[in-house]
Order: sequence, then structure tokens, then C-alpha cells
Amino acid sequence: MIIEIKEPTKKLKEIRAKLGSDYSIKPVDGEQCIYRKINSNYDLEVSGLNDNKENIDAKISVWKISPYSQVIETVRDITSLNSLSISLIDLVEKYQDLN
Repeated sequence: MIIEIKEPTKKLKEIRAKLGSDYSIKPVDGEQCIYRKINSNYDLEVSGLNDNKENIDAKISVWKISPYSQVIETVRDITSLNSLSISLIDLVEKYQDLN
């Protein structure tokens, strides 16, 4: 079975641009997501934004990628760009110096 991954929507691209150049868009588990590598051990994934709806309903997952990949923290029910931005800043600060 082949899963077709939608192209990033205008909404997703605009949100990624507002978050800054540390963030990119990449497919994760069949969905276009906003992604940031925090360091060699941790990544962030923002899902739930690749649609054409006016509202925001996002989820952030923090992945520990070494020695194997696993989600170690999740922030759900993010409903504004401001709360998304604040949550991402907090998570980056929390994990950037951890190994």
C-alpha cells in the first residue's frame, strides 16, 4: 500500500515562515509537518497544520532520536500561532543542552 503525502498547504508554509529559518517542512508518518532539529539527540515535530482551515489545531512532539527514536513529550491542543511559538521556544530551551 502506497500512502500519498499531500503537498504542504499555503497555511503550513506561512506558519513555518513566521516561526523562522530554524524550522523546515518535511513529511513525518505520512503528513507534512513543521520540523526542527534541536541538537544531535532531540527533534521537534509540529503536526495537524497541513490543511486549509482558518483555525489552528496543532500538536508538538519532542523526539529523542538517539540511541533510538521515541516521542518523549507531547503538547496538544495548540490553537493559536502565539501559543505554538511560545511552546516551541519553551521546548527548545528545555532540550537544547541535554544529551
